[in-house]
Amino acid sequence: MASVAQPVSRRERLRLATIDEIKQTARDQLDEHGAAGVSLRAVARAMGLTPSALYRYFTSRDELIAALAADGFASLADTLEEAFDLAPRDNHARRWLEVTRAYRRWSHEHVTEYMLIFGTLGLDYTPPASQPCDGTERSVAVLFRCMAEAIDVGLIDPSRFAAELTPALRAELEEWRADTRNTIPPEGLAACLIVWTQLHGFLSLELFGHLPPVIRDVGALFDQQMLDVLLRCGYQGPVDFVPGRQEHGRPE
Repeated sequence: MASVAQPVSRRERLRLATIDEIKQTARDQLDEHGAAGVSLRAVARAMGLTPSALYRYFTSRDELIAALAADGFASLADTLEEAFDLAPRDNHARRWLEVTRAYRRWSHEHVTEYMLIFGTLGLDYTPPASQPCDGTERSVAVLFRCMAEAIDVGLIDPSRFAAELTPALRAELEEWRADTRNTIPPEGLAACLIVWTQLHGFLSLELFGHLPPVIRDVGALFDQQMLDVLLRCGYQGPVDFVPGRQEHGRPE
């Protein structure tokens, strides 16, 4: 007989609601003041709590920042997984584009979170190595799954990268493969890293305002870059749509 879930106690509901309020207050301070303006004392003051009361929920500023980063990664992973599931399974280029478009939309809708987990807001915070972030692994897994499934059906042949891998790099990729229990060969992981870094490089240039201002149709440029990097990795499937047709400029 399946076990019946126990109802959450009122005390636990209040505790979870307080944690959510603490994190939202900290996000507001990140938006307004940057990372330097976030402190447990400032959060407590904004909420009308004493600092000692706040320490019952977060024992340090780093713990609070880590919780915000974990929430950001989880939100990103949810977005990418939904885009992957909704995209056509038999059109790998289209699915890759839909997933990367979702990534771009998320980055524009969550600029503070993006800068916290990938940019400058978290430069004074070093996450403990003993605290892996599930959202990080999930978000990367979606991007790599796009590549892995295209490799599996023969639409991407990463063998071209085999000769380019130094023995040291191949060994490191093998180690990474073992750590993540990944079935993608080292040359395939090299291709995954190429598309991953291209995606992040573009978004960071865009969000930090470093793209040439004369380029106004950034959405079309993004689409073209995402397709180009796929082709550079040896994609041999059909591309039967026009980049940029669904999105122009900054995502709505």
